[in-house]
Amino acid sequence: MLFDVDGTLTDYDTAERAGLLRHLETTGVAPADPSAAVSEWRALQEREYARYVAGELDFAGQRRARAGAMLGWLGSPARDEAGLDAWFAGYAAAYEAAVVLFEDVTGCLDALGDLPLGIVSNSDPEHQRAKLARAGILDRFRCLVCSGGAGVAKPDPGIFRLACAELGVAPAEVLYVGDRLDVDARAAAAAGLTGVWLDRSGVGQEPPDVARITDLGQLPALVGEVVR
Repeated sequence: MLFDVDGTLTDYDTAERAGLLRHLETTGVAPADPSAAVSEWRALQEREYARYVAGELDFAGQRRARAGAMLGWLGSPARDEAGLDAWFAGYAAAYEAAVVLFEDVTGCLDALGDLPLGIVSNSDPEHQRAKLARAGILDRFRCLVCSGGAGVAKPDPGIFRLACAELGVAPAEVLYVGDRLDVDARAAAAAGLTGVWLDRSGVGQEPPDVARITDLGQLPALVGEVVR
């Protein structure tokens, strides 16, 4: 069994909002519309992180790009690289303090018992390793494969197959669970795994090509159906 991290195991959206607003408060910036500030920050994250995944920026570079653009949106003076790094470090500390596991994670991992587990994430490996360690679940996973270390990113089949190789299990015998239908579930299925879409909103349509669950509590039963 392989898992995505953000939005699947950890509540990224809630931590992102809380971390940004706390950081702006700490730095003395009070946006007139906090929701607009969060929306802008999320749009910047999507844009600059996509450039990181595509190899256009390194991990630190996408952070600086996000910080610089956000400071510009807030009307703050431009900063050099050191200043951008410092600003983002403040945000990162506030974000990390707000990161929590979804309530269904621990029970799901317990129910999976001795099944070999791993992580596949479009991120920096040390960043995700530290996050899972703070959440107290790093030792649950036998492998952690991230685009920043693997040189290949989801939805490329190679990153899924690399994780299967690290687990020592053929792709056809592995399930991959993620919160994005195309980049996670369908991409894993295209790589020969069983793709599972975790639709936490519960409003998506049942896809014809991959399994869909709305809570990780449903996963152990699904595993039983697949391996029957």
